[in-house]
Amino acid sequence: MLIFAILVLSMGVFLIGRTGNVFGERYQVVTLMSSAAGLVGGAPVQVAGQTAGQVDRIEFIEPERRPETGETVAVWLDLNVDIRQQVRTDSRARVRTQGLLGDRLIDIEPGTAAAAVLMNGDTLASAPALSYQEILGQAADAVDGLTRLSSDLAEVTERLLAGEGTAGQLLVDPQLYDELVTLGANLNSVLGPIAAGEGMLGRLLQEEELYERLTTTARGLDSLTAGLVAGEGTLGRLMTSDSLYLALATVAERSDSLVAALRAGEGSMGQMLTDEALYEELLKTLVDLNALLDDLRADPRRFIPPVRVF
Repeated sequence: MLIFAILVLSMGVFLIGRTGNVFGERYQVVTLMSSAAGLVGGAPVQVAGQTAGQVDRIEFIEPERRPETGETVAVWLDLNVDIRQQVRTDSRARVRTQGLLGDRLIDIEPGTAAAAVLMNGDTLASAPALSYQEILGQAADAVDGLTRLSSDLAEVTERLLAGEGTAGQLLVDPQLYDELVTLGANLNSVLGPIAAGEGMLGRLLQEEELYERLTTTARGLDSLTAGLVAGEGTLGRLMTSDSLYLALATVAERSDSLVAALRAGEGSMGQMLTDEALYEELLKTLVDLNALLDDLRADPRRFIPPVRVF
């Protein structure tokens, strides 16, 4: 019985060692940290979340030997040889927690192909760890935020139930509810005939002939527009012909010259527009002519010469 127990114990130790790679070949590196709070010797070491060794020991760094960056403890890590290619000079070791409040362990970020592989006794760079106090502080901030949110929601709910604001009136005012019901009924009475094809709007929705007419009209407009763009017909030529533009420009230029000449008093028409004396003479002539016509209407015989018979 004792021999059987010893065999079972030996097998268990072998399996545990094989699972944790306790008896495998290892090499050692050291990482310097500002704090190793919660970390103990024998703690697991992982590379990208996979078990790769364990913490050998944790030692304080003498004040006079501390680096300028201020690290205070040296953590020696026993790593499995088979993951040597993953741990390089640009890798970073970080203390983290298994779960939210689990045991502390070392997690190593794998390096890149451009960096050199760390050998036995080399120093592995570290990254700052999130402490328990920081985790609890962040959790407390989150709880405070949720508490404030819950309080605000409760206040908003109370105001809504009290009928404050538009939303509150929607919740508690029966008259507004009745008005909405009436509005719905009115909309149904309006939309029902339309859906049934009654009235002009209903015919617009239901009649296929009207759709065909509108389609034909749209096609005609499209053809007309295309013809205009292509310069077809008189209107198309008006839109696209450069000669028409030049002719209009010439007419406008000549009109400007004619107006300028009239303003300058050139020619008979220009004299009539600008010579005040000519205007006075013309006006006097018109007055005399009107007087003569009045005398002729009053006594036409005055203007008939006497007839002599020989």
